Amino acid sequence: MADSPSRTEAADHTPGPTTHPGMPRWVKVFGIAAGSALLVAFVLMHAIGGGMGGH
Repeated sequence: MADSPSRTEAADHTPGPTTHPGMPRWVKVFGIAAGSALLVAFVLMHAIGGGMGGH
C-alpha cells in the first residue's frame, strides 16, 4: 500500500469543472465610463431644455 497515491494526489489529477475567468477589467471600466457619459449627456440635454422633444 506504500505505492498507492494519497487522496490529495488523486484529487489533483481528476478532471474537474473548468473555471472561466470573469470579464477583463478594461471591459468593466469601459462600460462604466460609457454609462457615465450617457448619463451626463442625458442630464445636460434636459438641463438646457432640449431633451425628449419638449415632453
